[in-house]
Amino acid sequence: MFKKALHFALFLAIISTLAGGALAFVNSLTAPIIAESAIAAEKANLQIIFPTANSFAPMEVKDDESGLIKAAYTAEGVGIAYKVEVLGYAAPITFLIGFADDGKIVGLSILDLKDTQGIGTRVNTPEFIDGVVGKTTSDGIATLSGATVSSGAVVKGIDAAKVHFNELKGIEGGTGGVVIPPIQLGDPIKVFTTTAGAVVSRTVDGDVTTFIASGNGYQVVEGYEGAKANVYEIKINTSTSKVVSVKFVEMNDTKGIGDKIDAEEFWAQFIGLDITNQDSSIDTVSGATYTSQSVVKALRAAIDD
Repeated sequence: MFKKALHFALFLAIISTLAGGALAFVNSLTAPIIAESAIAAEKANLQIIFPTANSFAPMEVKDDESGLIKAAYTAEGVGIAYKVEVLGYAAPITFLIGFADDGKIVGLSILDLKDTQGIGTRVNTPEFIDGVVGKTTSDGIATLSGATVSSGAVVKGIDAAKVHFNELKGIEGGTGGVVIPPIQLGDPIKVFTTTAGAVVSRTVDGDVTTFIASGNGYQVVEGYEGAKANVYEIKINTSTSKVVSVKFVEMNDTKGIGDKIDAEEFWAQFIGLDITNQDSSIDTVSGATYTSQSVVKALRAAIDD
């Protein structure tokens, strides 16, 4: 009985060894085919980023804490490309970002993009791509004014790839992070020719009166369902007839567009504004004209109150 069990165990061991060897042999034959199939789907895009590369190979990505890197490919003797997926304004954005071995960004190829036409889709234009290619993995990258959500998401994904690449190559100095571009001021709005918004409340503290006032912005003007006016806090010194400060209370316009006005350069225009001067005007923020106008509407309501 013992001999029988011993023979049976030996038989199983031999079978297992043979099966393992056969499996290893099959894997050695199929692994290159599977790898080539994975590359084939991306090869055209990889070739655009690394036109001088003769071959590409998939690379295992470890320690990606962001969870944004979906794949990586080495371009022999040239660099590494990362396939990244981020959430844009309306839908996921998938792209390839390529780094030369010295850390220079050599290519950005948007693979899938369904964000708002003319706004989020600007990340797939030279306006954005030219601001990425040529930088290094230690440089900051600027978002697009007027498409902050989509471009900011792509920059976040590029930064995730930078982190992995820099750790792999031993490059120090960080990733540079997101660079917020300065706002651009556009056409002026005359305060006293603007339709007034509505005063929600007012409180008096000595010479300073604080108004909570609203003004219709882009969402209301364009008739979006459930749209609300933007709401602002406006402080006016009644003894000097000058504006002390203006700031947001509620921003109900499109995020990444209307909130562009929330910048020091824009609010600074209101400080010291003479509310008795019929020629007083405020410059709009380019790309956020309707939201800019909503502030002036709220100010006009406070002046008229």
